[in-house]
Amino acid sequence: MPKSLKPTHKNIQRLKHHFAFICLFALSLFAHNSFAQGVKASATLDSTLIFIGGQIDLKLEVSQPIDATISWPAFAADTITSNIEIVERGQVDTTKANDRIVLSQLFRITSFDSGLHYIPPIELELIGAESKEIAKSNSLSLMVVNPFPVVNPEDGITGIKDPINTPFKLSEIEDILTYTGIGILLIGLLIFLYSKYGHLISKKEKPAEKVVPLEPAHIIAMRELDRIQESKLWEKNREKEYYTDITDTLRTYLEHRFNVTAMEQTSDEILDTLKSVGEIDKGSMAEIDQVLKLADLVKFAKFNPLPEENNRSIKNAYAFVDKTKRAVVETSEKEETEADETIPVKTEE
Repeated sequence: MPKSLKPTHKNIQRLKHHFAFICLFALSLFAHNSFAQGVKASATLDSTLIFIGGQIDLKLEVSQPIDATISWPAFAADTITSNIEIVERGQVDTTKANDRIVLSQLFRITSFDSGLHYIPPIELELIGAESKEIAKSNSLSLMVVNPFPVVNPEDGITGIKDPINTPFKLSEIEDILTYTGIGILLIGLLIFLYSKYGHLISKKEKPAEKVVPLEPAHIIAMRELDRIQESKLWEKNREKEYYTDITDTLRTYLEHRFNVTAMEQTSDEILDTLKSVGEIDKGSMAEIDQVLKLADLVKFAKFNPLPEENNRSIKNAYAFVDKTKRAVVETSEKEETEADETIPVKTEE
């Protein structure tokens, strides 16, 4: 045996070191492979071809053991690569299947650079491992097509194209002419039938209207105020309807009593108009002022008046009508008539 091949203490020690290094390397490979085999990542695209500026979804899906914890990719600056941007990120969905869980997330991506773009594998690192252990997804390719013609700035500004000559064709309005002709025929037929048989159609005569004696404006107003007071709408939490009925009654009375367009005026305009009439004393003006202004608060400001205010409003309405009505006079035939404007009441027989 050659002398160089004889086992010596130094050679034996060297072999031991080599053997230990090989064992450690094999263990690290086994640990890395076990992680890579335990965590599986995949990336898919809706399509491998888009127009420039278009948007598609990239789906990242990871299958891992339940007890494993991985770092989810963050994609800094909302970019996957320098040519591909992230428009929107979906939520990370989790699905459990037996002793594994599947994580998935959608990324809405776009690109404004035409050409074939390479998307490298997406890396996922195991958290809490003694060494850096990484699983990678598959790589992807995305073709971005520019459908617009390339503009050469050196060509300068081109002229405007002339309008395209599109001669009129009768076939373009063929359907319109057909339906129009049918409509004209139907109208002509209806006119013919009516002219020939129209006299046979019995007309229902309207019942004759009987005019009853005219009622003074204040009588109608008092009767309407009686109805409003008896209804007690404000006790049923219907204050808005209650004050609407009161003000409408007063507005109708003012139109027929003083010949003013009260139904078309605001409360302030009505008060200004009544001041110029000259027949209304200050007490009556104060009464209608209270009713109109409180009604505006209830109808437009959702004010909730007290029961005393509701009672005072109807009493002031009564008092205003009673004080401003014209006195009843007797005619030579001793019939009661009214000197003011009256409201005709019509009934049907």
